[in-house]
Amino acid sequence: MEHLIQIEGEPKSNEIRKIAAKYIGKGHKTYTPTQLVTEKAEGVYLWNVEGRRLIDFAAGVLVANLGHNHPEFEAAYQKYSAGMPRSSYNTLTEQEVYAAKRLIEKLDCPRLEKLLWADSGSAAIIKAMWAAQHYQPDKHIIVATRYGFHGKKGLAGDTTGEESDNPNVRFISFPICDYCTLVPEDKKRQEEVCRPIYETELKKLQQAYSDDIVLLITEPYLGAHGSFHPPKWYHQLLNRWCDENNVTFILDEIQSCYGRTGEMYAFQKYGIEPDIVVLGKGIGNGEPVAVAVGRSEIIDTLDYGEASDTYSGNPRACAAILAVLDVYEKVLVVENCRKISPIIETGLKRLENDFEFVASVRGEGLVWGLEVKAYKGKSAAEIANECVYRCYKEGLHLMGPLAEKVLRISPPLIISEEVTRKGLQLMYSAFQQMI
Repeated sequence: MEHLIQIEGEPKSNEIRKIAAKYIGKGHKTYTPTQLVTEKAEGVYLWNVEGRRLIDFAAGVLVANLGHNHPEFEAAYQKYSAGMPRSSYNTLTEQEVYAAKRLIEKLDCPRLEKLLWADSGSAAIIKAMWAAQHYQPDKHIIVATRYGFHGKKGLAGDTTGEESDNPNVRFISFPICDYCTLVPEDKKRQEEVCRPIYETELKKLQQAYSDDIVLLITEPYLGAHGSFHPPKWYHQLLNRWCDENNVTFILDEIQSCYGRTGEMYAFQKYGIEPDIVVLGKGIGNGEPVAVAVGRSEIIDTLDYGEASDTYSGNPRACAAILAVLDVYEKVLVVENCRKISPIIETGLKRLENDFEFVASVRGEGLVWGLEVKAYKGKSAAEIANECVYRCYKEGLHLMGPLAEKVLRISPPLIISEEVTRKGLQLMYSAFQQMI
């Protein structure tokens, strides 16, 4: 079994890994050199089945913003879900209705008036794009920013990456050049050099397809491609271009919402007003739920049944929405993210300064990417995987590398200063073993 991972000193975990390799297709998971077998979780900690505790610097995949088994979340979730049916496919529940109302009120954006439920981020993306297509059915061209990740299936998959089999999809550039992303202190010069490039690209796109562009979809930052975070003027440029050309502007906030960037929503931080915002991951703190929220005139173009599916808007998903909002109203989650962010940045910059194989550091809020490079005869991908493995052995859990060479640092937003510094020190100790 080529994908079998076995780690010395973990007999029970190794046995579970063997069973998984026998019965579960390897395509079900993204690759990680550790394949942690979790027995329990609490707060910002995970325990493997051998009882070893690890600090969680992944939060699932930016899902557990409130950490694991948060007492106030769990109590509220039990309250809202008690006695409810497992499905509400053809019925309404108070949980669904009031979750929608509170979620939209929390967004506090005039354009974001109605929502469509989904059970995954990619499904919500697809529903957002369906709505845009129904709103302007005579238009066919879909524009996406290059290297984004919106999902693997349907229209979400068609607009992921840098090329598409869908003949109606066109890609435009997203800022990943060194000047745009690595010299933030020179913002005026950055804009002078880079802005005309994107303006010219958008002008050519409009000239080529005139009134045939139905939507533009982008992310606040490129996550899966390696944590590239654009200047604010870039998204403002896209927003204005869409408004001027009657193009539905869709912002994929599946992994950025509910405080991850240091604001409750990234559209607030970037100073934009999309026509549709797609939220997921952290809005349910682990419960599978996502939403596409947008202008009512766009959302309502989908008739009865055209956006329905078996699990969307079910009572337990909506109970999680309500429970999360309860916690955010009582606990300073976003404020804590802002407090911890510079600590993470300082710790990662220390790694960049002290270790030759660390190429660069990028991020905002509590989502950071540490890019590595080839070192001592090993490729960047090999170095990245070794970093993840050695951090694991030190007691720090990371996801598998992004784009094969970028380590993502995205702990729960409730992490304390003390645990943050401890996790960064574990990274430092792990990296010392590689020189």
